[in-house]
Amino acid sequence: MFEKIRHIFGKPMESDSSLAEFEDTLMLIVDPEQLTNNLLSKLRELTSVEKAFVYLADRSESARTFLAVDKVSREAYKLPELPIDGRIAQWFRTNRQILFFEDNKEVTRYLESDLQPFSGSSVNLALPLISMDRLIGIVFVHLLEGPLNKVQLANLQVLSRQAGLAFENALLFKERLRQNERMFRAEQLATMGQFAAGIAHELRNPLTAIRSTVQYLASEFDEGTDQRKLADDTLDEVDRLNNIVGNLLSLAQPAESNTEEIDVAEQIKRCLGLIEAKAKSQNVRLETDFDSDLPRLTFDLVQLRQLLVNVLMNGLQAMPEGGTLLIRAGLAVEAGRGSGPDSRRMLIEVEDAGDGIAPELRQKVFEPFFTTKPGGTGLGLAICSSIVKQYNGEIWIDKAENGGAGVRISLPVK
Repeated sequence: MFEKIRHIFGKPMESDSSLAEFEDTLMLIVDPEQLTNNLLSKLRELTSVEKAFVYLADRSESARTFLAVDKVSREAYKLPELPIDGRIAQWFRTNRQILFFEDNKEVTRYLESDLQPFSGSSVNLALPLISMDRLIGIVFVHLLEGPLNKVQLANLQVLSRQAGLAFENALLFKERLRQNERMFRAEQLATMGQFAAGIAHELRNPLTAIRSTVQYLASEFDEGTDQRKLADDTLDEVDRLNNIVGNLLSLAQPAESNTEEIDVAEQIKRCLGLIEAKAKSQNVRLETDFDSDLPRLTFDLVQLRQLLVNVLMNGLQAMPEGGTLLIRAGLAVEAGRGSGPDSRRMLIEVEDAGDGIAPELRQKVFEPFFTTKPGGTGLGLAICSSIVKQYNGEIWIDKAENGGAGVRISLPVK
């Protein structure tokens, strides 16, 4: 009799012991990719899993997506990014349970648009990763056969909780490393700012003298001659150096703000006028989409134009072969935290039709001197970020609807 009872209940007990050992192992790992591999191995032990994709919340500053951890799978299966407030994320925040697609047809239909990109990978089950009462990730699984029995389902639920805590631990460790890196970068930038401010002042005087001299010499040469062309090219290079020096100064020592009430739509149209000729030469079509009831924005006019022109030029540079540059501006209301009041934000979006920016580089492009463009200085978006933060705003990059890059700027309004 004892042997029969042991035979009936032995497997769950072994499974419980296995899960306890697995939990101890998980807590020692701080690399999300290694955790993903271990989780997949354990899933295969417990159920008939062929593949699994782990999505984690991107915790970089101003992030708005869940990203697949495994880069190889992300590219091989063309795994999409999931909006942080998309239908899938909202459903799991509310329900916090394992979702079997076949057994929950009504829910699957509701999530159909978000699940459609996974159709090529045969995903048929999803489970949430919950930690500290927050949704930190989602695991999409392809089960070879089903349905699961009660023991398998219970083990899967335990595994989900264990994995949630383990990934939270890994994300916290990664965040600490990122904080340390930011502190180090801040010290570097402070030193660099002092250095840049010093050399910028020293460079401007000789550059002014060089420009005046070359401009005088250019007037002595006839139009169309080689000497005149050489002088004009030299003037262009001097102006480019002056522009770089000016950017270094504005990054090192931001100018004092002179705020006023500004019509954002009008200023966007003015900035579009400045780039219109270049856009036509690249066969780029400029499109706008503004809310009819846009509030006025309290901002420094010069800084706003600098911000807009930098972002617009970035979009143009991403489309050397032509395309559409879309500029949107609207009012967004963000729910307050806890019992706090809701906040009104101006959302300005610039979407290009270029090749886009890899998810792992989207935060780096705001760092000074980081650039993906040949010959770029890496100062344009760094200056944009500095301006936006000065007004308690946010700036981030994600994937545009047409596959290019979308620069989003969120600014508080009264």
